[in-house]
Amino acid sequence: MTKINILRGIAPKFAESAHIYRQFFGTFASSLLSLSGGLTFGFTAVLLPQLEHDPYYQYDKAYDSWIASISPLAMMMGCLFSGSMSDGLGRRAGQIVLVIPFTIGWVIMGFANGNTAMLIGRFITGISTGAIRPNSIVYIGEITDPKYRAIGLFVPSLLLHIGSLMSHTVGKYVYWKTSCFIFALPNMLCIAILMCLMESPLWLLSKGKIEDGIKSFRLFRGTGEAAERELAKVLEKTKDKSEISAFKESVNLIFSRPFLKSLATIFLLFVAVQWCGINTLTFYAQVIFEKTFAGDIDAYMLMLGTDGLRILTAVFMCLVAKIIPRKTFFVSCCFIATVVLISLVVYLYLKPEGMVWVAVMCMVIYIAVASALTSISWSFVAEIFPAKVRGYGSGMSSGLSFALLFISVKVSPEIMFRLGEQVMYAGFAASTLISGIILHFIIPDTNGKSLQEIENEMFEKEGKQTSANTTV
Repeated sequence: MTKINILRGIAPKFAESAHIYRQFFGTFASSLLSLSGGLTFGFTAVLLPQLEHDPYYQYDKAYDSWIASISPLAMMMGCLFSGSMSDGLGRRAGQIVLVIPFTIGWVIMGFANGNTAMLIGRFITGISTGAIRPNSIVYIGEITDPKYRAIGLFVPSLLLHIGSLMSHTVGKYVYWKTSCFIFALPNMLCIAILMCLMESPLWLLSKGKIEDGIKSFRLFRGTGEAAERELAKVLEKTKDKSEISAFKESVNLIFSRPFLKSLATIFLLFVAVQWCGINTLTFYAQVIFEKTFAGDIDAYMLMLGTDGLRILTAVFMCLVAKIIPRKTFFVSCCFIATVVLISLVVYLYLKPEGMVWVAVMCMVIYIAVASALTSISWSFVAEIFPAKVRGYGSGMSSGLSFALLFISVKVSPEIMFRLGEQVMYAGFAASTLISGIILHFIIPDTNGKSLQEIENEMFEKEGKQTSANTTV
């Protein structure tokens, strides 16, 4: 009888917290796709050395930079249709559809014996990575409670770094063809979890599916007083929609001043992130470390160490997400990264004997701070666009991000080998500093606010100002 009474006591508590578990599983499933993206990012660092010595692969060194850079180029292209897919099919449905080509891309690489098949596989996994990232972060942003949303939006970055570490470790000690098949497995787990969850409540409501939207909202957010107040605001906003067609309304939003300002803000965020060099380092970690430290440090072990550091940074960001002011923290990280990069440049020019530990410390601090920049920048993408075109806005901004990454991945090795690693690091520092200064004045403060509150502040306030100016 005692056991029965205990179970009866646990059941109501579990029911009260069931919505939190749904938020957790939705966030975890979407983040598994980011883990697959991390595998895509980091794979070339260990793939290219294996291809060079594989007698069954038709290796040509001239294709190395293309095998590495074709993925971010494809990521940019994937973002071009991810927005319309997310807004049209749905946040959850869009992710489920994209899992299929993601898996096919890894399988093609697993059977590749030459550069053509390898490039095709890298291109497909790149497109999938680019299309999935905006879909997944928007889904996470729309299903999580405002007090947990910042944590949820940092989790994809954590899983991305874990994916990068997995690619570097598994890819080092496992034959690269076998690795490709292993790396397809997270996609299978992701689709299994998503099939058990509902579509984003805010997407359903924006499409006029009121009953399904209310059901989904309560499944993910519960029926507490705060959740019901937020639901009432969203429903009121839905009722207040004018008779204007959905298409025309979306076009008006896309060309509105607040939307363009949001897009410009995200662009500068990604200039700071992609051109500070942290993600470029993932693609060429061993090569860059060997060039920077000239054999004084084991490049592969340092690569694994920095992978671990990026994971620890992402964990730290998740733990402090509810208390840190993200705007202030991001700008501060920009300035710290700039100072550390400049210090590294000075060391590389002087190269004092017996002082390699200084360069290692600079590299460690730089990677930790720049990893924090990555986590924070992506968290804003899911917040500062209106629900009606959130998928489109996140897709556009993600496309800009991957375009910037492609440029960095393609150009950085050329700069490093022709002009020196000092010039490469100096370029990273300049980009980070300039974007950080501008962002200090334009990043919005979104901590602790619901997505509807953020939308009201950014778009309705601007609309009232425009109307007032017109009247005058």
